[in-house]
Parts: sequence; structure tokens; C-alpha cells
Amino acid sequence: MMYDYHYLSSLPMIYAPFVSGVTDDAFQMDKKYSEGLSHKLIWACHDVTGDQVDELMTNIGTSFYKFLTKYEFNKVLRVLGRTFPQFLNGLDNLHEYLRFTFPKLKPPSFYCEHESRTGLTLHYRSKRRGFLHYVQGQIRNIAQELFQTEVVIELLDIEHDMNLEHVIMRLHFNNLDFNRQNTAYRNLNDSILEKVKITSDIFFDIFPFIIVFNRGMRIRFGNDSEFIETEKNNTYT
Repeated sequence: MMYDYHYLSSLPMIYAPFVSGVTDDAFQMDKKYSEGLSHKLIWACHDVTGDQVDELMTNIGTSFYKFLTKYEFNKVLRVLGRTFPQFLNGLDNLHEYLRFTFPKLKPPSFYCEHESRTGLTLHYRSKRRGFLHYVQGQIRNIAQELFQTEVVIELLDIEHDMNLEHVIMRLHFNNLDFNRQNTAYRNLNDSILEKVKITSDIFFDIFPFIIVFNRGMRIRFGNDSEFIETEKNNTYT
């Protein structure tokens, strides 16, 4: 079962009830529909237009942000991050939030790695197959609408493990904030290391339950040890 909010964006493109065998002419946001309904509609679109299913799914994904805007859900997307990578890293939190409204939602999972000045690697996992091109259309359109960023998607690998689809993609885009963030972090870190000195007695007061090891992994100090008295004047940075 699934909620039609995930594919309602396909309806403005084309609706072919006679071809698909679907008799409904409207869908409800809070109603559950069979998992195969969206695939019936997509293949109906293919039969009517002659367009490839992958191309149709990409176009539907592209129109999804417009659908969200219609119902003002786009405001939620805008708070996921100030940058495109931050937005992608916040998608799992968004889906967890949606589970309060749609408790039987089967959300995908996203996480990023190998971020650089020219893009990042995105991992997409889902229990539902056949939505890769839909997701790619969403990514390109949201990057353009929210962050004025053009994204080129390179498919690196697809793995299937039992009922889980794992897709690895390289997103190529002009990641302007990458160098800025790294520079700001390094400057802040250097400033902290230079200005903030914490003596061991303060450190032990903050963390009263502590075990101290030396470089040979031998315990030098635990609670109720005299180690504090002998080492309290040392400085840790």
C-alpha cells in the first residue's frame, strides 16, 4: 500500500483511465492505494504517448516540486538546509517527520559522501523499485528551483539485496559553499585551539566519570585516583 501524495504529481501530465483500467477520476491525500496503481498509470501514459517509461518518470519527478508548491509543502523543503548538500542530508529527517502524518509510508533513505568542490556522491536506498528516474527528476528540479544549481547525474552502481534497491549516483554541480565552509571551519578551529586552553582539573570536573589511557593503552587514571593531583596542572588543547 502507498499514499498517492508520492505520485499525484503525475496527474497534470496525462490521465488515461480507459487504457490503465483505473476508474477513479480523483485521489485523496489521506487515502491508501495499491502499490501497483502508479505503475498502471505510468504504463498507460506510455501507451498513449509512446514516450519511454524512464523519460515519463523523470518528467513526473520534475513536476513534483510544482505539485508541492500548489499545497504549500514547498515551505517545508526550504528549511532542510541552506545549501544543496545540506538539503540532501536532511531528506531522511523530512521523511521521518512525514511518518507522523502517513504512518504506513515506506520512505527511501539518502546519504551523501565524498563531497567536493565539484559535487558529491549520493546513496539512495528504497524498498520500492522503479522510482530511480523519478528521484533523479526531483533532484534536478529542486536543485534548480531552491538553489539555482544545475545538476548532472552520473549513475555509478545499482545493487539489489532482497527487497532493497541501493543506487549510487555522483551528482556533478558547482558546489560553491564547499570551500567556504571548509575555510570557515579551519579558521574557527584554529582560533579555538589558539585561544582556549583547558587544564586537566577543569576537564575532570566537567567529565567526572572518566578513564585516562596513555599512548600504550595502559590506564593512568580512573575515578578516585590520585592522578588528578599529579597531573592537574597539565594543559590539554
